[in-house]
Amino acid sequence: MTLKTTTAIRALCLGTLVLAPAALAQSAMACTSDQMARTEDGFFRKVVAGSDRITATAEAGGTETVFTLELMKPYYVICEEGEALRVTDLAAPTVAEAETGLTGYVRRDQIYEWPTAEGLSFSDLAFLGERPEIAAWDSRDTLLKFMETGDAMGHAPTFRENIDATLRREKGARPYPVLASDEGKLLGRTERRYFDVLLPAAIRSTDAVVLKAGAVDAATRALTSATIVIAFDATGSMEGFARAVAVSLADAIDTLPPETISALRIGFVFYRDVGDPVPLEAVAAVPLKEASDALDKAAVTMSGGGDDAEPVLDAVQYAAQLYDWPADAGKKIIVAVLNDDAKPATIGALDAEGRIPAGIDAIGVARGLFEEGVPVISVQAGPKAGQMLTQVLSTLAKETAGEFVPWNEGVDSTAVAGALSSVLQERTVAEIDSGREVVGKIYDFEGAAAIPLEVIDGEKLERLREAGIAFNIAKGEDGILVQPGFMIESPDLMEPHVQITKDTLLELINLMSVLSVTGVDSESLHRSVAQSLAAIAGEAVDPAETIAETLQRQLGVKFKSGLLEFNLEYLDALTPGERTSFAKRLQDAAVGLDGFLNARLAEFDSGEAVWMPVTALP
Repeated sequence: MTLKTTTAIRALCLGTLVLAPAALAQSAMACTSDQMARTEDGFFRKVVAGSDRITATAEAGGTETVFTLELMKPYYVICEEGEALRVTDLAAPTVAEAETGLTGYVRRDQIYEWPTAEGLSFSDLAFLGERPEIAAWDSRDTLLKFMETGDAMGHAPTFRENIDATLRREKGARPYPVLASDEGKLLGRTERRYFDVLLPAAIRSTDAVVLKAGAVDAATRALTSATIVIAFDATGSMEGFARAVAVSLADAIDTLPPETISALRIGFVFYRDVGDPVPLEAVAAVPLKEASDALDKAAVTMSGGGDDAEPVLDAVQYAAQLYDWPADAGKKIIVAVLNDDAKPATIGALDAEGRIPAGIDAIGVARGLFEEGVPVISVQAGPKAGQMLTQVLSTLAKETAGEFVPWNEGVDSTAVAGALSSVLQERTVAEIDSGREVVGKIYDFEGAAAIPLEVIDGEKLERLREAGIAFNIAKGEDGILVQPGFMIESPDLMEPHVQITKDTLLELINLMSVLSVTGVDSESLHRSVAQSLAAIAGEAVDPAETIAETLQRQLGVKFKSGLLEFNLEYLDALTPGERTSFAKRLQDAAVGLDGFLNARLAEFDSGEAVWMPVTALP
C-alpha cells in the first residue's frame, strides 16, 4: 500500500514561520470531547512544531506561554478551537489522561501534521567512523529524476546533514517524522523506497545569521577566542607535574602566533579529596602568561589526598556546569589532569553547595559536554594507573571528540606536560582559525551585518547567545527550522521505525497465533481473525481487504514482507501441507514479536507507545 499525504507547501518568511493550514481530512472535535482527536485511519492525530521556538499557550490565541515544543517530537491533538489546536505531549487514549501531561494551544500555521505512525531513526552505523552525510530533496520530481539517472549534479539534493551536529545527538534520538512513502526504481533496476519526511535545520545559501547594530565586534571576539579550564588534581603528589605544565604553558608564548595568545584565556578548577581542607578551588580565566604563573604558584600549596581514587568526574562536571566562564569565552575546552586513579562516577560531595549529582559515570558527564560542543583533553599525570584511570580519562576524551594524553612507559613529567601543551596549542589554533574563517564571511545584508548560516554551526551560535549578542536568523525564528523533504531509503544510515502501543503489539501476536492454528474449522478461524483485526483497527474489517492492507492502514507503515498479503479465503484454499508450512512461518513471526515485547517491557509499561524497527514486523 502507498501512504498518501496532502501536506501543503510551506513558506518560510523573515522572522516568522508561516505554514499553510493542514489539509488532512479531519473532523473537528469540540473541546468538550472526552476522546482524543484521531485521523480518518484511526491514528492519534499528531503534530510537529515548525521550529524549536514554537510555544504553546494557556488559551487559544492567548499570550501566556505554558511550554515550548521540543524539536521533532510528536504532540497529540486533543481538539480544535478556531485556528488553534489544543495539544498534549502524552499519547493517551482519553483526554483525562492526556491532561496529566503538558497541554496547551498552538497555532495551526506553526505546526506540521504527522499523518503516519512511522519515523526514520539513525542506525548504529550512523555513529561509527566516517560516512557520507544524509541528503534529501525538496521536490519529489527532482528526487525521482535523481533515482532514474544517478546524476547528483543535475538533480542535486537541497538538504545535507551537518554530521558534527548529528554526532552530538543521542543514538536513540527521536526519528524524523515520515509523512508518506512510496517506491521507485533506482537506475531503472532496483526497487527502492523513498520517504516524504520532516527535516531539521535545512539550510539554504540565502539563510543567514543577521547581527543587530553594533554587535560585529562582540561577535568577532566570541568567534575568534578560546577559554581553557583545567581541572587539575591538586593532591600532594602533583607539585612536580604542576610545575612542568606551568613551564610548558610559558614556553607556548614563544611558539603561538601573537593573535592566538591575545585570544586565549586559561582558568583552573583545583580538586582534592573530599576530606581535605579545601576540596575544590576555582580560579578565574586569565591570559596565558598569568595562567602559567598562577599554576606555578599553586604547585607550592598542593597537598592532601590519601585516597587512591580522585573525584575527577566531579571536577569536570563542575568545570562544565558551575565554573564562571567569561561571557565571551569563545570556544570552550576542558582539560582533566589526574594522577593514580579515578573514581568511576561522581560522588556529589566535592562542591560545598551539593550542586553536582552523585552517580554520573564518565559516559554521562561526556554526553552533556559533547552535546554542547565542549571537548575534553584528558591527561595521565603519573606512571601509576589505577584500575579506573585509563577507562575514565579515555572515555571523557573519546566521547567528547577530545584527546587522551597517556603517561607512556619511560617518559617523565616534562615530556607529558610538553605533550599536553602541544595538543592544546594545536586545538586552540585550529578553533580560533575556524572562527576567523566564519568572521571573514560576514557580509552586508540590507544594511546589517550577516553571517551565512551554512558556515556557522550550532556550537558557534551558542557562543553568540552566551555572549549576549542580539541576532536573528533570516527566514526563521532564531532557532532550528523544520521543513518537508524527500529521502531515499538508506538502511545503513536511517532505519524506518513505527510507533506502536503495547495493546496493538499484543493483538498482533495474538493474530499471528490465531492464524497459525491448524485443524480448526473455517468458520471459527474466520471469526477469531476478524475479532483480532477489529481490535487492532478499532473498526469492523472489510472482508475484501487483505490482512496486510488493514494493518498497514492502522499502523501507518508499509510492510516489507508479503506474509500477510492475503484475505481469509486464501487459507481455505491451502492444502494441509501448505497450511502447515504457512503456520510455521506465522508462528516464527509471533515468536519474533513476542521477543521484542519482552525485551521492551519496561519501556512499554512506562509510556503509551514505543518505537519499533519496521524490520521487527512480519
